[in-house]
Amino acid sequence: MTDISNGIEIIRRVKPTLVSTFELLVKAITPVTAPGTEAVARTVVQGYFLTIANTSNSNIAVTLQFTATTPELNLDDTVVIQDVTVDNEFQELVATPDPRKFTYSLKIPANDTALVTLLPDVTKTEIIKAAKLEIRGYVEISLISASDSTPVNLLLTPEHRGTFLPQNLLTSRSPLDFDQLAYSLPTSTGGSLFTLTAPVFKIAKELKIEVKEFEKVQKDKDFEKLQVEKVAEINQVESLASGDGANDLRQLIGLMAQRLDQIEQRTANGQNGQSFIQAKERPNVGQQVVNQPRN
Repeated sequence: MTDISNGIEIIRRVKPTLVSTFELLVKAITPVTAPGTEAVARTVVQGYFLTIANTSNSNIAVTLQFTATTPELNLDDTVVIQDVTVDNEFQELVATPDPRKFTYSLKIPANDTALVTLLPDVTKTEIIKAAKLEIRGYVEISLISASDSTPVNLLLTPEHRGTFLPQNLLTSRSPLDFDQLAYSLPTSTGGSLFTLTAPVFKIAKELKIEVKEFEKVQKDKDFEKLQVEKVAEINQVESLASGDGANDLRQLIGLMAQRLDQIEQRTANGQNGQSFIQAKERPNVGQQVVNQPRN
């Protein structure tokens, strides 16, 4: 068990699985070092595309985590596009307490495929004019929930796709020439198949009931064990009391000392130290042994 939040207790927390690296660009593909070379220094806009195929019979929800350090991700320069149905949904990443990490969650129906795209927000012309955006990092995925408790097999296909912008993009009114690029990215597993397991949640109230039931069973077991020990000890005392001589008395005293040691050990281990043998249950053997004739 790891933590409790809003009455829900997480029984098993699942560590996110690494998917791939990513690189967002709005930048010239090469530095301009000499006059007349501007034509080859076209600006490229590059984004990260992740295709997620849910091959299971379960409706699932997943979370993607994007981590970037130098420079860090930010909401002003990026946009997320989700395509699960026929329409693109423009959304934003969700910030976390760690400024380097942002998350994005989505639902994918059983036997369906979704496309998640993280892009530079080129609707802001200042980003295109500056042409200095370059963010690199890595992507992780985790399964939030599934309608079935079994592990889920997903096919993940990460890519970089980009567009080369014409030099006169912001000034020309004539038809413009755009070129595209696309290349697949290696995954952390070396393949596309990822098997994910959802965390297990339980209502904290249910857990408290289960714990109480478990403690009751444990107490019953301990009591039964102690009752067996008690009967054995009584039988042993009665057997010694029926004998003759100093040896029997020494054995009886040794048994009593051993029993006291056991009680001290149980008390030290957190037991309540209360006697499990009531006064009326104890055999009246001490006087009988003392009054026996000595050899």
